[in-house]
Amino acid sequence: MFVKVAADGSVSLEDRDNFRAFKLVVEGGPARLDQARRALTGTAELPDQATAWIYEKALRERAEVAGDATWQGNLGTMIEKAKPHGWVDEQKKAIKAHIEWTEKA
Repeated sequence: MFVKVAADGSVSLEDRDNFRAFKLVVEGGPARLDQARRALTGTAELPDQATAWIYEKALRERAEVAGDATWQGNLGTMIEKAKPHGWVDEQKKAIKAHIEWTEKA
């Protein structure tokens, strides 16, 4: 699954049933870092051009998955599997994701 920031600043959850991959995709190049940070307010923190910390709560509350018990359970399983690898920040309640920058929409 991945969180996507479109060129227009909209945020979506894509490939949402793929719990074996997790990333942030931003349309445009790394020069859009500040725009991406603004678009992701309340959804993720971007400490640099390579790393995103995506809030678990923001994922769980997305309209397209909020009422899907199976999806919610699968996300919980993914998070548990990620913890031993240092990909979960317990304080922030966030999951680490790499950022993929695309020059093309």
